[in-house]
Amino acid sequence: MSSPAPTASRGSPGEVETERLHLRPLSESHASLYCNICEDPDTMHFVGRPMSRERAQRSFRKALESLHCQPLERLFLVVVEKASQQTIGMSALTGFDAHRRRVQAGIMLASESRGRGFGKEILRALVTHAFAVFPADEVWVQHAAAHAMAETLPVSLGFSRRLDAADYGEESEKCVWSVSRESGCRDSKKLTTSLTALLPNARSWA
Repeated sequence: MSSPAPTASRGSPGEVETERLHLRPLSESHASLYCNICEDPDTMHFVGRPMSRERAQRSFRKALESLHCQPLERLFLVVVEKASQQTIGMSALTGFDAHRRRVQAGIMLASESRGRGFGKEILRALVTHAFAVFPADEVWVQHAAAHAMAETLPVSLGFSRRLDAADYGEESEKCVWSVSRESGCRDSKKLTTSLTALLPNARSWA
């Protein structure tokens, strides 16, 4: 990384701030946000099939329950735009693999918040935070191969394409990208981390 890593101690996740955003722990008050995003066909188009309300509620409860899991395996954060103080989406670090020392990053933004460069800002923050709170050496992301434009985000941050999607538990029609602790994200900016709250996770939200 070209900038200092967050000050969070490993295993003690906290809030994360970027230039324009504040990533905060998922809480009971975010139930509607979580379910609305997971039910939205436009948003889930980039992730998978939209969930039913019942399934989204189960997924939300599962995410909350993971808050207290030790060792940490999942971390869910809501994304708040500082200027408007509006919650604009969710982000997560999930599926921590202790054997392979890697964790998956994921982002879901409300439609009106896309195309403003938030995805890059969030992913950069997630990578920095992942290496601060997980004993991981690799952070990876995936997207459907049909969404060719999606690759611009990981490429812009120096992620490398992985051709062995199955090794990451993904199907052949998915594209997998990863970045190592050693190489870090390109164009990384300084982040501040507050240890005022414990957070939740990222592989499957279902």
